[in-house]
Amino acid sequence: MKEKTLRLPLVALGVIAATAVHAETKSTEAVATPSTAETASAVTLDSARNYSLGEVVVTGSNNPTGRDLLPYSVSIVGSEQIEATGKTQLLSALSGQIPSLFVSERNIFGFGISNGGSGGIKIRGIGGSPTNSILMMVDGQPQFAGIYSHHVADFYETEYVDRVEVLRGPASVLYGSNAVGGVINVITKNAQTDGVKTTLKSQYGSYNTWESSLTNTTRFGKFSSLVSLGYDRTDGLVDNFDFKQSSVYAKIGYDFSDKWQARADYSLMNFIGNDPIYAKLEAPASTDIYHQNVTRGEASLSVANNYGRTSGNVRVYYSYGNHYVDDPDHFHSVDDRFGILVYQNFKPWTDASATVGFDYDTYTGKIPMSGNTAHYEGSRTTISRKSITEYSPYVTLAQELFNGVLTLNAGLRMANSDRFDTQWIPQGGFVVRPAESWIVKGSVAKGYRNPSFRELYLYRPANPDLDPENMMNYEVTVGKTFSRYFGIDVTGYYSKGDNLIQVVNMQNVNTGKFINKGIEVSAYSHPLDVLSLRATYSYLDTDVDDLTSAPKNQYSFGVAWQALPKLSVDAELRGVGSLYVSDNVERQSYALVNLKVSYEIFRFLEIFGTLNNITDADYVINEGYEMPSINGMGGFKLRF
Repeated sequence: MKEKTLRLPLVALGVIAATAVHAETKSTEAVATPSTAETASAVTLDSARNYSLGEVVVTGSNNPTGRDLLPYSVSIVGSEQIEATGKTQLLSALSGQIPSLFVSERNIFGFGISNGGSGGIKIRGIGGSPTNSILMMVDGQPQFAGIYSHHVADFYETEYVDRVEVLRGPASVLYGSNAVGGVINVITKNAQTDGVKTTLKSQYGSYNTWESSLTNTTRFGKFSSLVSLGYDRTDGLVDNFDFKQSSVYAKIGYDFSDKWQARADYSLMNFIGNDPIYAKLEAPASTDIYHQNVTRGEASLSVANNYGRTSGNVRVYYSYGNHYVDDPDHFHSVDDRFGILVYQNFKPWTDASATVGFDYDTYTGKIPMSGNTAHYEGSRTTISRKSITEYSPYVTLAQELFNGVLTLNAGLRMANSDRFDTQWIPQGGFVVRPAESWIVKGSVAKGYRNPSFRELYLYRPANPDLDPENMMNYEVTVGKTFSRYFGIDVTGYYSKGDNLIQVVNMQNVNTGKFINKGIEVSAYSHPLDVLSLRATYSYLDTDVDDLTSAPKNQYSFGVAWQALPKLSVDAELRGVGSLYVSDNVERQSYALVNLKVSYEIFRFLEIFGTLNNITDADYVINEGYEMPSINGMGGFKLRF
């Protein structure tokens, strides 16, 4: 069974956008904003019951909620932890920091698209490329390019990110198609105090790599804004493997009152990349260079309300993409997406909370040129503009029992589409707090993914009669916080996929199956005020022999040390065991050590240096693409 048999569903999310992050600071729930979102030891207490509720999250619920009140596995990576990696591309910074999450890479930076591209995300062995089953979101807005139904990995940069919340496992009740394996929700920064703050960051290093950004936040009373500009370039690991990208992200907000807020945002990114490697995989003597020129943009407007016992949000969004690939034949695709997300939270009775929501989206795409040939009737390599419209109501309900010792959670989505039959998507779960500092929780959830335009209409295996893919997931988590000195969560899961899209007799058909099961461990310690430690481990057992980008074992160990008042040291050990790449490559097992040292010269000026792959490990993730040996960067951060 090939990797394509695990390309499962993703979702159109209905969670909170930037407004939810703003609402987090205003929540009247029994949870409070933790002192550091990125530190797992920052827990919040219900003062009446003295139970740990965990960090406040907005993913997995449409209310800012204590992480330990949710039956799902949710991990948080905060801005400090992201910055400690020294990475500018967000997915590179996340890879290895979340149990069971793996991102395919191929260069010092720059994922690219099309043949030879990388940036495929898998959680618990589910996901991948070109069709993904992990839903990317920014402030609750779903992200994917319509024709192939996958995210564009280079679109996400670190400088405007406040934190990232990762839900491991199906989340299709809240977020719809494409959230089969999980959700990665990028929460952007907000200006918390009045005034204007600007940060200029620039670094230069190995392979003639230069990465720079300029970020400004502003708040004056009821008005707030965020603007971030970025420019990155590299010569790459070999000749003609260069990559450059430019990006802008802007967000403005206005608080009409303490009950009504509005937000609007816009992002635009362009990258140009060259790839001399892919063509040589089939023809070693080839001198062809693949050229990629991709532009993507997104805009949204949201209005949120918060009346204490009821709160909600309405978001309208639009995204578009324009992709050119010369390999050396000319390819051009265009896609766009329009959507509306609506939900309202309320308290129907004592110790209960409910959400009623509705998602609508329509996405279209066309390929007017492929292989230097313009579209014609009957072509399988080009398509005229096609569209799919989805519209789905959903409801969730949570009930506390026995004075908060037990919380029950359930949800149901009616997934409708103009192309596919109606599906009923259920989920259910529980949280038990048997004693102070103990947590036991479990869930059963279904995920689904609608077929992409590629599977329906493109290339020889195309089949317009395909049905959605499905997966059921069962998981249990046990957690214990001993003190600030040590805490640990252990999760066991069992996932079964059915109706998966496979190529049989040169045609896409719904016949694939898989079973993935495994264990995930997250641990932390904060033994000193100046020292924090974190560790993760995941084990994956799959019945798919040749599943790419899904290591059997994956582990990380991170150290954050404030060595002196102005000197900080961040180090990470990241390891992978038994990673299948291809039949032509030995299974990969490797360990990387990365280091970042920062020194604050003045209150407004910091210098830093990074060293990556200090162990000088020799490894590949994509066949033919050797990963960087030991490499480094140096730079500065100026605040004014």
